[in-house]
Amino acid sequence: MKIAHIVRRFTFSEWGGTESVVWHIAKQQKAQGLTPEILCTAALDKVGTEVIDGIIIRRFPYFYPYFPMPEKDKIALDKKGGNPFSPDLMKTLKLEQYDVFHLHAGGRLANYAMRIAKRYSIPAVMSLHGGACAIPEQEMKLMLQPLKHKFSYGGIIDRIFRTRRTPESCADLLLALSREEVEKLQQRYPGKRVELFPNGILHRTLPEAGIFRKKYNIPEQFKLLLCISRIDYQKNQKILLELLKKHDDTHLLLIGPVTAQWYFEEILKTADEANVRDRLTVIPGLPPDSVELLQALKTAYCFILPSRHEPFGIAALEALDAEVPLIASAVGGLRDFLVDRENALLFEDNNVEELLTAYDSLCSLRETLVNGGRKTADEYNWQTIASKLTDIYRELAK
Repeated sequence: MKIAHIVRRFTFSEWGGTESVVWHIAKQQKAQGLTPEILCTAALDKVGTEVIDGIIIRRFPYFYPYFPMPEKDKIALDKKGGNPFSPDLMKTLKLEQYDVFHLHAGGRLANYAMRIAKRYSIPAVMSLHGGACAIPEQEMKLMLQPLKHKFSYGGIIDRIFRTRRTPESCADLLLALSREEVEKLQQRYPGKRVELFPNGILHRTLPEAGIFRKKYNIPEQFKLLLCISRIDYQKNQKILLELLKKHDDTHLLLIGPVTAQWYFEEILKTADEANVRDRLTVIPGLPPDSVELLQALKTAYCFILPSRHEPFGIAALEALDAEVPLIASAVGGLRDFLVDRENALLFEDNNVEELLTAYDSLCSLRETLVNGGRKTADEYNWQTIASKLTDIYRELAK
């Protein structure tokens, strides 16, 4: 069985949750004897084909149908929220003989892929990684900021290719990351087959931290507060500076690619104003297989994920697997597998007082959280999840 995993971007230098999911699924499918391929635009990468671990990754030319489109706005859309058009990618979907289309992108890529799937009777599964039904209105406005004061000619292209229906309404199956998303999709698309399909993890043994702290000038005497995620207004890392202001024995480490430069600069400015800049370290992205990511987890006092909304929250699950006590906002898919004071400490979205209270409770509940987190992590295994997905493909392909 040959599967086309269609994703907006796939680059190891700007790794995110969607890339992680697609990569782990593809690797498990390869191990099962299937033939997965990853097809994407060349956003934040270069056009061409490469093979990694036996998996073909094809990156195609693309453009955003807006004028003017300066490079800084193009990069902003590449990082988050872009709705590109890629004729070469669509041509490949037509010419190659795929048995299943699995869409991990929305917008035009999904629309045109869905049209091809219907024309050639190819089963089409669509995963909604970004929580399309749960993105706050304010965040959507920020995400689309690069398109302000631009002329859009995308509608002309869409009419030429006759893609007027939403891709979700055309998919044979929608896979959602949270129960909240399942309910909203069922309301939006009555009669559509929608299933809960969570992300998974692979257990990783943590190496010794070694010289990690010394390399990044993080004194050993400080408790290390760790957040691994995109540096972005959705992830809400700025609220963590409140912990530094109240606790002078803490050091905050943010690891992740910067997807909103203005927000990153706002974090730094706020840290300067609060006189805590010397206890803030930012590593703007590490490869997903980086030993330093594991070393950071090994030396962390706790992991904190303060997201404003979170379709699933794979970083939280990875923290549980690493036996690092977790503090997280009680939003989205996080509520599906986190239970307050059992495997994590939860606080209300953007509530500073609840965040501070959760942190102050950490010491007395540390052992309980670690034990509960380990049990939860064991329930989410990529091998089992990928096998279930293969069964779904075969059912749809009958």
